[in-house]
Amino acid sequence: MRKSFFICLLVVLSTPSVSHSEQPIDVLQKSINMGIAILEDPQYQDITEKDRQQEILCETAWEAFDFKEFSKRVLGSNWRNFTSSQRRQFIDVFSEFLCKYYITRLQERYTDEEVIYLSQHPLADSRVLVKVNVLWKGVEVPVQIRMIKRNDTWKVYDIIVLGVSGVRNYRAQFQSILLKQSPTQVIGLIENRIKQEEKRAHNKRKAN
Repeated sequence: MRKSFFICLLVVLSTPSVSHSEQPIDVLQKSINMGIAILEDPQYQDITEKDRQQEILCETAWEAFDFKEFSKRVLGSNWRNFTSSQRRQFIDVFSEFLCKYYITRLQERYTDEEVIYLSQHPLADSRVLVKVNVLWKGVEVPVQIRMIKRNDTWKVYDIIVLGVSGVRNYRAQFQSILLKQSPTQVIGLIENRIKQEEKRAHNKRKAN
């Protein structure tokens, strides 16, 4: 599962928000170096610059990923049990957690992986499925990226690696948690996970 989400982040960071007049697969192909350039930039190799690098990578992910759509699909039928304020809070803390958790590991583990573009298939007027392979340690891993058009831009809202959907994976987790905890408690739980991740990253960098 960790490998799957590492690949997810690699793909997401390579996908900037673009005009709907451009084909999603073409945008992926043209823009792949944008996210990777940040990872490979020599100025961020110093341990003291990792926080700044993470910040820039998170900004790239926020620009590329539709966290509202992702969060809504993750909560599924539980979305209606959240007030408007709680929905905004959930989207904010969930996106922050995802960025801090996965981008920290992307910083630690990225080793020149490549993306091979295959095809794109319309799902609806405003949605498309892009198929790529990620070359991971000599093995081509199939990845499907679901994108949605919002305000004349294409954004990612789900990534499927080896048949595992990010939306479905997290939906199962939150459905289980929400059987026992309220929306406010779930938001607090994610906030605690953010603090734990910040502490883990700090201790790891300090050890290095």
